[in-house]
Amino acid sequence: MDPAFMWFRIVYMDRYLSLLLGLPQGTTDKSMALTLQNETPLGKFERQLAVIASQILERNEHSLKDNSFTNHFAMTQSIDTQLLEVSRSMPSSFWRPANFQGLTPGSPDALLETVRLSCHVYYNSLLIQLHLPCAISGMGSHTEYEYSKVTCVNASREILTRFIAHRTFNPMSSCSRPVDFFAFLAAMTILLTYLDAYCEATNFLAHQRLGDRAILEQVLDLMDIVSKMDKDAMTQKSAEVIRHLLDIEADAFGGVTYTRTIAEESQSTPQEILQNEKELCLHIPYLGSIKIARQTPPSVTGRSHDAEFRLEQPNITTDDGSFIYPRLSLIEEHQSQMDIPTITAGVDDWAFQGVDMAFFDSLTKE
Repeated sequence: MDPAFMWFRIVYMDRYLSLLLGLPQGTTDKSMALTLQNETPLGKFERQLAVIASQILERNEHSLKDNSFTNHFAMTQSIDTQLLEVSRSMPSSFWRPANFQGLTPGSPDALLETVRLSCHVYYNSLLIQLHLPCAISGMGSHTEYEYSKVTCVNASREILTRFIAHRTFNPMSSCSRPVDFFAFLAAMTILLTYLDAYCEATNFLAHQRLGDRAILEQVLDLMDIVSKMDKDAMTQKSAEVIRHLLDIEADAFGGVTYTRTIAEESQSTPQEILQNEKELCLHIPYLGSIKIARQTPPSVTGRSHDAEFRLEQPNITTDDGSFIYPRLSLIEEHQSQMDIPTITAGVDDWAFQGVDMAFFDSLTKE
């Protein structure tokens, strides 16, 4: 096998896992982008995504060092433009919805369709990783904030519909693991965006709510099937987290008041969270510790005009007025009634076959 190709696959997987697990990339080598002339369109697409994944990881590291929103958003805009250019490099037929009709699991045609679907999912997961900090924190101007929110929601829908297509076709497939991982991330992203929309004067998601909940319920049905067939603990726990967020979103829509506070990790310890069953803590990379707290009992008359989903942020400006946002590890969910194990997936703690649980742990780390 060609050593250069082997190196590319190693680097591709390294960056893929680094984004999944919140680890630093092993190398910043971008030389694979210079050898595209002999590649197939799909090969070029994968190599360009590997370079962009490296840039997102570099942006995250820069954000931690300089704490400047101006630099953060400039890098985000640049990477977003590159992703758009990469998507346009592929023919429109490449982006058609996944279609497994008439295919047999394990056949060459089914494998090719799965590869195409997986590329779609990875592309959209990069969009989520790129825009989620701005979408959740509200950093930047109103236009920038709305663009990031819409991008995250649309990318999440793309991932979830492809998860449904593939898991409906083959619920036993082990090569669907990456799609499972990103479907979990997409489900949490779209629900957090809905919660955020309830504090806006105009909810741009209002007409999509029932359709999105139906998609998420179908995702949960498939997760239940997979977890029962494979006795899959990760999928089971993923479904529990999504159901909890669905309940919170339904309460907020129905009139329950929730407050959302963004703070540094030191201001929100796991012990404080576990002592209050009405509180949910989520950790978003390079954004902060988000606490969602229920304030009022559910309304029996539907959504009240007085209900609110308030966003509270700490003082995160410097003397010169620049925006600062605290460091965060990965999405973290604390739920006193759930026995979710502590996850500290260090470099020496996981093997490749344990990536699935390491990924879930990185998203639900106490």
